[in-house]
Amino acid sequence: MRQEIIHKLEKIVGSGNCQVEVNIRRQHGFSEAALPDAVVYPENSQQVAGVLKIAGEEGIPVVPWGAGTMAWRGLLPLAGGLAVNLTRMNKIIEYDYENMTAYVEAGISLKDLRETLQSHNLYWPVEPVEPDTCTVGGCIAAGAAGPSKLGYGDVKFHILGLEVVLPTGKIIHTGGKTVKNVQDYDNTRFLAGSWGALGIITKAMLKLRPVPEKETTVFLPFKELAAAIAAARTLRNDTLPVALEWLDGAATAVLARAGWKPIGAGPGVLVSYNGFSEQVDTQVDYVKKQFSAAVILEGEAAAVAWQARRQLFPVFASQKGAILASVAVPFTAMEEFLTRARSELDQSCKEAALAAHFGNGHIHILLEAAPGAYAGVQETVNRLASLAGNLGGLLIVDNINDLTLTRRWVEARGKAVLELLARLKAAFDPQRIMAPNSKVLAYVIDTTRLAS
Repeated sequence: MRQEIIHKLEKIVGSGNCQVEVNIRRQHGFSEAALPDAVVYPENSQQVAGVLKIAGEEGIPVVPWGAGTMAWRGLLPLAGGLAVNLTRMNKIIEYDYENMTAYVEAGISLKDLRETLQSHNLYWPVEPVEPDTCTVGGCIAAGAAGPSKLGYGDVKFHILGLEVVLPTGKIIHTGGKTVKNVQDYDNTRFLAGSWGALGIITKAMLKLRPVPEKETTVFLPFKELAAAIAAARTLRNDTLPVALEWLDGAATAVLARAGWKPIGAGPGVLVSYNGFSEQVDTQVDYVKKQFSAAVILEGEAAAVAWQARRQLFPVFASQKGAILASVAVPFTAMEEFLTRARSELDQSCKEAALAAHFGNGHIHILLEAAPGAYAGVQETVNRLASLAGNLGGLLIVDNINDLTLTRRWVEARGKAVLELLARLKAAFDPQRIMAPNSKVLAYVIDTTRLAS
């Protein structure tokens, strides 16, 4: 990046907030071949707009950045360009506990937000993998969700409005403070989950909820895969849990390495209930009557179990690396997919674990192979993708650069969809500078700047 551009950026954000030092750039990249040329730390939306205007004039690719905890899932490696780190924009602008809303800057961490909301017994029910360090803007841009998606839905259910800086430098506002706030297209939820490809989210109006009166977790150990699947199906249909996680034996073994040792060495089900005390007690009593081996977890014990579940993939990957595939199938196809997938993995002699957000029909396949060695497991992945497709679902691989499976899924909806996506991108981003490495639109935009 030319020095004169660096000087222009420094005039906008301040000399100490435009960094070209290599260690800072490494924190915002994927490898030595995929680092930004510079990292800027704006303090407000006007500074973000100024940065984007310069980037547009110079044709510089721009990647929004929060804590970076989910970047590996939604972004491809990019050589050069500019990373816009929003963590200085971390203020709570308005906290209206009576209307149960909070208007916040995108760079605030979930930990800081949670500590403020606790003063009035409220919370924002979004739980990504790293619930302390993740930023609000990052969660919204990534369309984040966790195990409690079963009870609460993903992040789109918990935002009322956004402030977004477009690639042209213009600032727009969507939604509002009320639940009924759309008279045109629902732009708030359209922009959520766009991974920075259409603009930079700088502020968000959050929809809050009261902290539940009681919360209880139950773990059910099993010896057989089929019994664990049957139990998860019963719990989903009969007890209305907030979160329902199914794990095969390989996955429960990883939980022990992640800091929580479950009872038994086979598959298991981890389920959470919350609400009024009487309601939760009734749900838990039903589970105990149906499953005599049920283990009740509350307080710190429950927190440790769920933290281990969130760390399942990082611990599984460890130092060797691993491939993470995400599968979605109809709920009624869960039993067939899980049974046949486990059999396929065993027959292929691949070290692998299966874990599912069971009530949502969402399955994670963890394969012990570094992303760079994807060719060695590609045949197995393709067979699993065909299985998911035949059952009315889909499979994508989260942490590799090959988007073949994703593109195939999009094209199956009609090739006109690709043309429409390209026109949408051009309308928002005529200079094509915003997150050219975003997987959301990577198959319809120029990828010549991507790195291996």
